Amino acid sequence: MENYKPFLANLLLLILFGYSLSSCENKEGELNSTKDLFRAMKIKNDNSWYKNFTFKQHTLRFDENGQQTDSTVWYESVSYPYHFRIDRDIKENIYTIYRNDSTYNFRQDTLFSKIAKPAAHLVFKGGLYFISLEESLDKLQKYGYDTNTFRKDEFMEQAVYVIGNEKNQIWLHANNFYCMRRIYTTDDDKTVDVVYDNFKPLGQGFVEQKVTFYVAGKKRLEEFYFDIKIKDTLDERIYDQNANYKWYLSY
Repeated sequence: MENYKPFLANLLLLILFGYSLSSCENKEGELNSTKDLFRAMKIKNDNSWYKNFTFKQHTLRFDENGQQTDSTVWYESVSYPYHFRIDRDIKENIYTIYRNDSTYNFRQDTLFSKIAKPAAHLVFKGGLYFISLEESLDKLQKYGYDTNTFRKDEFMEQAVYVIGNEKNQIWLHANNFYCMRRIYTTDDDKTVDVVYDNFKPLGQGFVEQKVTFYVAGKKRLEEFYFDIKIKDTLDERIYDQNANYKWYLSY
């Protein structure tokens, strides 16, 4: 037995060392805060996520009773981190440009309102891959998402991380990091629950192909993306509120 004592002692040390190393690795790999999550997202996607893309959107609206009221096709363009445009009616020239933290609304190619309102979802759907960690966290907090409130959960049978309190939340897929759900409160205190679904790879990232909006618990809008295109560059006139540029004519 004496001959086995050194062997057993060394074996015990190896087991303890292995357990300690494993524990450290698991601890380092855990995401326990919004900052941890955004850091992991940026490490994975900073040099690979697409910057510019365009798509067409089949849009269905519903009334209070769940009956469909209309069906239209919108043209949309995104340039991360802070540029987004929606052309809702290309015959009447009705469109919205989101540029940095401002929103410009047009009718008949004429600007009828400009408000200090950002497209907040641009940050966590791709924008954070083109700005610093600190700026992305600051922006999210500024947009009303409590970055100090963080938890793990499940959604649609998938593991997710949830950022924010009951008024404004972001639900991000635990492995692929795309946004599966967004909850926000409107200026008139209505709760909007946005569900993103039917994801597909786009370049080295992902894009949803279906989005459903529930207002006060009732489905009011469904969006179906198609003809999705990654663009190396986009004409700057798309997001110029003074250009009246009909970019969709050469889609």
